[in-house]
Amino acid sequence: MKTSLVSVLFLLVWCSPLFSQEHSYSRYDSKEGLAGSTVYCMTQDAAGFMWFGTETGLSRFDGTHFSNFSMEDGLPDNEVIQLFGDSKGRVWIAPFRKTICYYYKGKIYNRENDPLLKKLPIRDNIVHMAEDNEGNILLQELARLHLIKPGGEAITITTIGNKPLDNLSVVGHRKAGGFYVVQNDSVMVLQNNRFTLWKTVDFGIQHFNHASLVDETLVCRTNEQLITVASMQENGQHYYPYKFKAKHVNYAVIDHQYIGGCTREGAWVYDRTRPDSVQHYLPGITVSNIFKDSEGNWWFSTFGNGVYRLNSPVVLNLKFTNSELQDNQVESLLPFNGWVLAATTMLQVNRLSAQTGRREGRFSFSWPAPKPVLLRSTVEKNRILLGTKHFLVKLASWDPATYSDLLNCISVKALQAHGEFVLVATEKNVLTVDQKTLKVKDTLWHDRATCLFSNNETIYIGTLNGLYQIGPDKKAHYLGDQLRAFQGRIAAVREDSNHIVWVATAGEGLIAWQNGRLLKHITRTKGLTSNICRALHYSDGLLWVGTDKGLNKVNVQFPGFPIQKYTISDGLLSDIINDVCVVDKKVFVATPEGVTFFDEEKIAGESRCDLRFVDITIGGKTYHPADAPSLIPHDKNNIRFNYVGISYKSNGNIRYRYRLLGLDSSWNETQVSFLNYPTLPSGDYELQLQAINKFDVPSKMVLARFTIEKLLYEKTWFRVLAGLLFLAATGLTVTYFIRRIHKREQEKTAISKRIGELEQLSRKAQMNPHFIFNSLNSIQQYVMDSDVAGANKFISGFSRLIRQTLDFSSKPEISLEEELDYLTNYLELERTRLEDAFTWSVIIDEAVIPGEYYIPPMILQPFVENSVRHGLRYRRDKNGIVTISVKREGGHLICILEDNGIGRKAAREYKSISPINYQSKGLSLTADRITMFNKEHEEKISMKIDDLEDNDHQALGTRVTICFPVL
Repeated sequence: MKTSLVSVLFLLVWCSPLFSQEHSYSRYDSKEGLAGSTVYCMTQDAAGFMWFGTETGLSRFDGTHFSNFSMEDGLPDNEVIQLFGDSKGRVWIAPFRKTICYYYKGKIYNRENDPLLKKLPIRDNIVHMAEDNEGNILLQELARLHLIKPGGEAITITTIGNKPLDNLSVVGHRKAGGFYVVQNDSVMVLQNNRFTLWKTVDFGIQHFNHASLVDETLVCRTNEQLITVASMQENGQHYYPYKFKAKHVNYAVIDHQYIGGCTREGAWVYDRTRPDSVQHYLPGITVSNIFKDSEGNWWFSTFGNGVYRLNSPVVLNLKFTNSELQDNQVESLLPFNGWVLAATTMLQVNRLSAQTGRREGRFSFSWPAPKPVLLRSTVEKNRILLGTKHFLVKLASWDPATYSDLLNCISVKALQAHGEFVLVATEKNVLTVDQKTLKVKDTLWHDRATCLFSNNETIYIGTLNGLYQIGPDKKAHYLGDQLRAFQGRIAAVREDSNHIVWVATAGEGLIAWQNGRLLKHITRTKGLTSNICRALHYSDGLLWVGTDKGLNKVNVQFPGFPIQKYTISDGLLSDIINDVCVVDKKVFVATPEGVTFFDEEKIAGESRCDLRFVDITIGGKTYHPADAPSLIPHDKNNIRFNYVGISYKSNGNIRYRYRLLGLDSSWNETQVSFLNYPTLPSGDYELQLQAINKFDVPSKMVLARFTIEKLLYEKTWFRVLAGLLFLAATGLTVTYFIRRIHKREQEKTAISKRIGELEQLSRKAQMNPHFIFNSLNSIQQYVMDSDVAGANKFISGFSRLIRQTLDFSSKPEISLEEELDYLTNYLELERTRLEDAFTWSVIIDEAVIPGEYYIPPMILQPFVENSVRHGLRYRRDKNGIVTISVKREGGHLICILEDNGIGRKAAREYKSISPINYQSKGLSLTADRITMFNKEHEEKISMKIDDLEDNDHQALGTRVTICFPVL
């Protein structure tokens, strides 16, 4: 060995101190909510809640929360010395005061509020309680018994035959019926109010604190050196040496296999299948009792230290810290020649037995070297490579004098065997180093690496920025391009027997990778304790994954890769896992607190999870779940469910699945232990709730069915009545509207009929018969005057006018151009007939195109006829003028008919002097036509007639203005 190595690696003297292995506990004291630190007794009720009697009150524990009770809640005394849970869900409470009470459905019943308890003549403390198959409760004083029957009858027993009861030690349940009662050294059967001697036992120290009877197993003190264990089922007695020099407190029957002695120096537990095996629990602590719950947990009540729950009886822990070495975390583990080597941050290498986990030796370097890494040489037998923050060294066998070879000034992050070489990951690169000489042969990677793995064909390099793969071509391929989870920090890489590459990441969980494709991505939501992985170890089809929140066992041989989780609540020293190794089913876990050791085949992987409603609050009033109403008034529809999942091994790590049918059919998940529904609508509901513990064990589904009462308008009778009223109202309304529609139809029919009549009358009256007769006379005059040309021209115009009249009268509307052509033809014939007595003109605004506007047919003709017949006819000269003007104003077409006749007033005077035989109805019919048109259309036709006068009020003619809407 080189002398420089000795100077650099000065080793401490070999030593092999004895370090005891310890069990792991979960402790609950007043700061966690326990009523008091001094705990006398424990029990578990039918619902699964743990109860603790303390010197300052009563506590109920659900695994997460404590609920405490005192004299204010009905206890006769705050100091509770005995508890018992019966099959009906009652918890019987014996306080230090000489009385009895019980808790049931959220209320404590005592002598003040329970008539049955008031009848009991209790004179001394109740020290033991039991229940038989029929539900009878037996209460034991030191010299009397009280039997409480299910029907409410209470019997006090003070004698056996003619002898008074005295020196009673313990009572217990008898599976065949009745009770066992121990008096002095006699075990008797109490059934049907009669005592029968069953057998005698060696009971030397006869006291209720020196006897325990549970599960038909009796343990009592024989003498100062022996204890007697009598099995009622086997009908035999066994004797065990009493080795406890500490002051005795109590005996406890844990179950049919284990019995315990509670002392001032902890608890000693006997395994009845191995009488020579005694385990010491909680050394130095006064233990008052031991209790095993339905999940298999062992509870230890103490005087002054609260309650301890044993996390696991088969998990043992070894701590390496002491007053000199406060920070001595275990960083690396390595199986080696029947041992497991555990390297710490202070660079102590501890030798642990691979079978028992006990420490059998250690050696240390002269100064701390954080983050030690151990690797067994694959080239040289019995050689170990040790990498630290400062150097890489090779150890020979287990002899400090044979240390050899040193690679100095190198910060080792990971080691991986690769053929005859070793790959060394540092903070700067990855080196290929010869295993025999520790000489650097090559630099494989030029950056910081966090982990390495090699299967001699492919090298995986984990970095802070992701995972790289180097094949035989020595080219690096970045796997982060194929999977996003490979882009972050890589903690470890391993390969299983199926050639699946498992990659542990520091934030993305665990990834199964094979042939360039993703097989499985396991995260916290899929069963992993945490997404931050720290270590991997593969052995016999099991992948052990260390995280910052516990250890995970992944069975890679089963479909779906099922996971078993282990945490502090299962006995681990810490949830932060630095390294894991397995030797022949023996599991070693390196943590900052030390090494945890357990046999993988013996550790209990089973657990249970129970779900219970704690209370239900409806409209501000709290009910016990069994007493909550199922029909809830609508004004009290503010509902809160308080519940709890009971799994003491889960240490409160429980999640809940729920859905409220009637409101939502989809499942939701939460970790809070209450659900609040502030304003539920009326209807029928069913709350479905399930708890799932940290081991993914589900509870049974619990249901809560209830109905929110309907409002008045939601009730059936109200809706039927409202429906009938609605139908009646609808019928009346429909009848009314039908009648109204019929009336309108009738009116429309009448209007249409009237319009038809008016149109017929109008067509008949469109042309004055006098005009026709006069026209015929004019034609006759032309013939008599032999004016053939004049006659032909007049006949041609007249026939055209008749033809237009017949044609237009059959149309609902004609164009303005056709109407003006018709008027022009009419005026031309009248002017010819009256021998040019007047002239006429048509003035059309440039903005008006006559062919694009439509008006009712021949609606202007009566006004033109009136101007000629009554206005111009009585002029004495031939200077009469008829003017027709057309213009557009906004959305209306304005037609103005103006003449310079004698005016309407003078015309009426002429009519009175010389009445006309035929009275034209054209104007009145036209007025009716306009009225009918306005009733049928929103846009109206307006008409205005003005008398034209000069300043001396002399008639100058008449103007008719008709305003048509532009449709």
